[in-house]
Amino acid sequence: MGDADHGFSDFNTIASLMERRDPKVHTQSAKIPAPSQAPNSEDGSSTLGNRDGYTTSIAKAPFAEASTKAVTVFVGGSVGCIPYSPKTWSGILPFLLRAMDGAGILSQAVGIKVPEPWKSFLLAKNFTLNRAAWRKHFYFDPAYRRALTQAAKPVLVNSPVCLQIGSMFSLPEVFPDRKCISYSDGNLPELLNSGFGMEGVSAKRIDQALHYEEQVSQQMTAIFTFSEYLRQSFISNYRIPPERVFNIGGAINLTDIPPASPDKDYSAPRILFIGVEFNRKGGQQLLDAFRSVRQAIPDARLDIVGPEHLDQLPAGAVCHGRLSKADPEQNLKLLTLLRGSSLLALPALYEPFGIAPLEGMLYQLPCVVTDGWALRESVRPGYNGELVAKGSVEELAAALIRLLSNPEQLAMMGRHGREFVLNSYTWTSVANRMASVVNNL
Repeated sequence: MGDADHGFSDFNTIASLMERRDPKVHTQSAKIPAPSQAPNSEDGSSTLGNRDGYTTSIAKAPFAEASTKAVTVFVGGSVGCIPYSPKTWSGILPFLLRAMDGAGILSQAVGIKVPEPWKSFLLAKNFTLNRAAWRKHFYFDPAYRRALTQAAKPVLVNSPVCLQIGSMFSLPEVFPDRKCISYSDGNLPELLNSGFGMEGVSAKRIDQALHYEEQVSQQMTAIFTFSEYLRQSFISNYRIPPERVFNIGGAINLTDIPPASPDKDYSAPRILFIGVEFNRKGGQQLLDAFRSVRQAIPDARLDIVGPEHLDQLPAGAVCHGRLSKADPEQNLKLLTLLRGSSLLALPALYEPFGIAPLEGMLYQLPCVVTDGWALRESVRPGYNGELVAKGSVEELAAALIRLLSNPEQLAMMGRHGREFVLNSYTWTSVANRMASVVNNL
């Protein structure tokens, strides 16, 4: 059903005609408006008018002219298209852009999206009653990705390097004379290997998306990844030469680094979980394990942040809903939970990187996480937390009980975790590693 045309049999013809249009039509007068010519949006970007149906958000950087290897960053697709929005790429992009600006390598940040009526056509074409499958069929559709690529054509790029977030479009096709880089926190082969999140998605769409992502990856001058595990995935699954794939890492999304708490008290057995996608993050496994924890430690408490509502919680578990850092009252509540907890648990069924544990470590929280993906790179057993087998409720419960019963060990792990994050997982360090690669391309 997701691959049916649903009455839009003429869509491929329309899309084909759109793609054959003379590129000059798109770029003829596609100049970045001066500040006096274009109003600024709330996120600090400017808008490059609605040219040929394509609306592009552009934010310029003050260091662009001074840098000999400045980078133009493009974002679009499922991660969002407003560069400095706190929602884009799970809130990552604004922090990355500011760090790149500080490192002197950011020229401009551009958000692209598929315009109407093409977006509506594609939504209708890929419709299925399963909303999650519908979303993936839509974003996996090669026609959507070609249209998203077309949306980059009106952009005037002066920098020698272009960087795109993810692999949902192809900058090398639009800017063949530029060095093009992709930056990813995950990829499709790893999502498929996880066995999670593909329910109802047709094999045809998955194969199309795999082919497209591999093709785009092979076109890149270089690929940046959040982790070594993901670097190896691009090398093995997409046959990218190792010398073209760089693990520059990822980082915490915090504007201000909280001060250390030398006298932090770990005597209260309080567990913190942070994750909007409760099931993917292993929330149900944590609830099952927490029932065993309560039998061993009757005053144990589990604070859950992320899901709007949860039913039938065990005794001692509290759901706080979504807590936005942008809301002062909600942010204060989140900070109170971070400061008052003894450890953070994230027994994810699939978590390509894992920012929540890193932020927890800043608050000196040891982390109990799944032994997989990039989590095993950020959590070292016995040093700043523990690793547990994916889906193992028994192993998770045993690790939680063991750590909560040893406040002295928690305190040592908490100190180690904070030091580890500050040394390796800040956006400044990521931007510096990025700059080192960019300046040698």
